[in-house]
Amino acid sequence: MSSGEAVDAATLASASTQLRLDILGGFSLRAADRTVHLPRTAQRLLAFVAIQRRPVRRDQVAFTLWPDGSEAHAHGSLRTALFELRRPGHDLLRIVDGDASLAPDVVVDLERMLSVVDVIRAHDGPGTVPAVERDLLEADLLPGWYDDWLVAPQERHRELRILTLERLCRAELDAGRYAEAVSTGAAAVRADPTRDSSTRLTIAAHLATGNAAQAIVLYRRLEDHLRELGLVPSPRTTALIASIAGTLTLA
Repeated sequence: MSSGEAVDAATLASASTQLRLDILGGFSLRAADRTVHLPRTAQRLLAFVAIQRRPVRRDQVAFTLWPDGSEAHAHGSLRTALFELRRPGHDLLRIVDGDASLAPDVVVDLERMLSVVDVIRAHDGPGTVPAVERDLLEADLLPGWYDDWLVAPQERHRELRILTLERLCRAELDAGRYAEAVSTGAAAVRADPTRDSSTRLTIAAHLATGNAAQAIVLYRRLEDHLRELGLVPSPRTTALIASIAGTLTLA
């Protein structure tokens, strides 16, 4: 059986005990470099507990994930999901005294991303850039999942990663690492094309590399996006472009 191939329960049970749960950019569970397939109900349960980042009451899990039925239905659905989590043969979730939490062997990419956030937030060295896994800042939380309970965590995660990308971009600009700043700023702009501060940082990075044409393109794109909202770019962003392109008429 090749690496990356789906594995059956018997093989999985004898594999490495460490499991990797990814919920950034989509849901994935892997053991010993092999994919673990779970039904959607089990995925939702595992993802919910992982996002809480702390033990959560069993009742809260049941009523949050299955809010539309009766109490008996919610608890029955939770029992089914717990059974489905046990089928692969690994200890994925633990319930102690009514509190549900991830098993210690489950490593979550969200936790790694939050560690990156902490490193960048604590960075205060002028002219230096913190060494971090940048890719962890470029993915949304479970994109394509539209559960009601997930809306607020998705919004918080998106705002946090954009703010962190902006901090990293500033550090790269200050350190003279302009090509990296362009890449980091572009990731922030992709996350929110209407965010003036992200576009301004990316424009500054392009100008630092001598790419005035791309800076103007970015500004025009920002104008277009904001126009749809009845807004215009900030005076700071406009002034940055006006310094190289002359006075710009805002439509």
